[in-house]
Amino acid sequence: MERDLPSYIKRYMVALGTPAITRWKNDQTHRELAEMRSMQVIEAPWETELSTVGVSREFGFLRDFWNLFHECIQSCQTLDLVRDLASKSIDPMEPERHTATVTFWMETYLNEVYIFQCRLLDLIKFIQRRYKKDADFTEFVTEVGDSLAEFVQEQLAPLIKDRGSHVHEHRHRLADPELAKLTLLDTMIDVLGHAELNDMREQSRKDTAAWLTTQVRHFSDLAWHLFNEVCRGFSDGILLDIDRIIVPLHLKDSPHALHEMRRSGI
Repeated sequence: MERDLPSYIKRYMVALGTPAITRWKNDQTHRELAEMRSMQVIEAPWETELSTVGVSREFGFLRDFWNLFHECIQSCQTLDLVRDLASKSIDPMEPERHTATVTFWMETYLNEVYIFQCRLLDLIKFIQRRYKKDADFTEFVTEVGDSLAEFVQEQLAPLIKDRGSHVHEHRHRLADPELAKLTLLDTMIDVLGHAELNDMREQSRKDTAAWLTTQVRHFSDLAWHLFNEVCRGFSDGILLDIDRIIVPLHLKDSPHALHEMRRSGI
């Protein structure tokens, strides 16, 4: 199910997307070059090697900002996809593969949360590094960025720890009581022959599926929330009320433009 984007993420999409859309509409040479390069890849995806296209400092900054921002959106959307696919795939699965299916989806969302955290922290670092060279932003992006990075890591720490121990130690996650219980029931019944536990295993399968659904829904919601909070946290310093990104002076194509913008009250 497609979700509505949180408010500050929407604003950054407009602010970061507008320069690219404006250039596309107004620059015929740029459109023709982009279309030509796209067709090269479409017609020969394995053979085509595209050379780097030169861009201005300001456009390059906004492009890199957009790319990191969009990677965070993709991570959040992937977690939504895991949420939807996991909930639909468990019921039709044959009982013998239930434990493996739950384990697969749990591992998947743990890995995607880890990727999301990496991307969100990269976005925070990017903003700090690009803006701190402008004296008007140094203190703001340092303090806000450090606080946001700490907040993100605190919120996701339990899951990141689970994911790390899972990857490096074993597949059965004792940190998940329901899955641990089901795994032991599988062993008791299928290996040791305790058929009297079959009814308990049937209930355990239902419990693990319900717990997985709850967990994945919670952390997909949390990912969007954290992403939106990062956008909100930086907005007071780098996002104008008209939803335009303030470009640091050393990266602007016209250093006087920002002064004029501020003086005119835009």
